[in-house]
Amino acid sequence: MSDEETTPTQGELAITRTGDTLRQAREAAGLSLADVASRTRITQRHLEAIEKCDFSELPGRTYVTGFARAYARAVGVPEADIAASVRRELEEDEYGVRPTYEAYEPTDPARLPTARLTWTLVIVALLLVSAYGVWRFLSVEPDEALIAAQNQAAEASEAPEAAASAATKTGAAPVAANAPVVLTGISEVWIGFDDAKGKTENWRTLEAGETYEVPPAYIDQFTLRTSIPQALKVTVGGRDVGSVGPADTLVKGVSLKPADLIARAEGNVGTAPAATPTAPKTGG
Repeated sequence: MSDEETTPTQGELAITRTGDTLRQAREAAGLSLADVASRTRITQRHLEAIEKCDFSELPGRTYVTGFARAYARAVGVPEADIAASVRRELEEDEYGVRPTYEAYEPTDPARLPTARLTWTLVIVALLLVSAYGVWRFLSVEPDEALIAAQNQAAEASEAPEAAASAATKTGAAPVAANAPVVLTGISEVWIGFDDAKGKTENWRTLEAGETYEVPPAYIDQFTLRTSIPQALKVTVGGRDVGSVGPADTLVKGVSLKPADLIARAEGNVGTAPAATPTAPKTGG
C-alpha cells in the first residue's frame, strides 16, 4: 500500500468537537466573533466559550444548547445536528470528570486501607457532598427541578380587568393598552422570549444600563424569561412594575402585555415579588 493511499487528506480529518465545527463554519463564511455576536445578540465571550467547548463559562447548562443552536443558525450549520452534538459532549464531559479508583489486590494485606484511613475518607467525602449541596443552593444557575416548577406559572385571563380595578383603588393612572414595554439591564442579564409552546425563539444579553424596547409584535406572541430577575428592570409607559420574580431564580412565562405587567406591579405593592407557589422559599 503506498503512502498516498494511507495518508488522509486535510478534508478527511474528523472534527470531534462542536466548537471546531462552528468555528470553521464561521471562518468559511468570513465572519468574526463580533459579527456572530451581533447576529445572535449573545456576548462575544460566551461565543468564545462555545468554540472552545468550555461550557462551564456559559450562564448555565440549561442554555448551552440554545446558544449553540443560535450560533449554528448564524453561520448556516444545521442546528439540530449541533444541538445533538452539544448534548452528547455535555454527557461525555460529565462522565469524564468522574474519579477513577485504583483496584486494590484483596490478597495483599499491605495494600488494604486501615480503618482510620477508611473513616477519614468517609468524613472527607461527606464534607465535600455537603459543600457541593450548599454551593448548588446558592448558585445563580437554574436547576432543572426549579425550571419544571416555574413552568407551571400562567397569567389569569382576567388580568386586564384586574389591572384597571387595581389602578382605580390605588389612585394610579391607568396605562394605555399599547404603552411601550422597556427592559433595562441593572447589571448584565440574559433575557429570552418564549413562544406559546415554551420554546425560546429569541434571546439577548443586556449590559448594565442597556435598554431594549419590546417590539409590539412580541407583546401577544411571546412571554419573557430570565435567570437573574433582580438584574432586570421592567417599565410600562415609564412606570416601573417591580421585580418579575425572586432573586437568582429562573422565571418564565411572564406576560409582556402592558395590562398584565401593571397587574403584576399592583400585586407587588407591600409584598415580595410574585413567584410560583411551588418555588422554594429563601431565607432572610
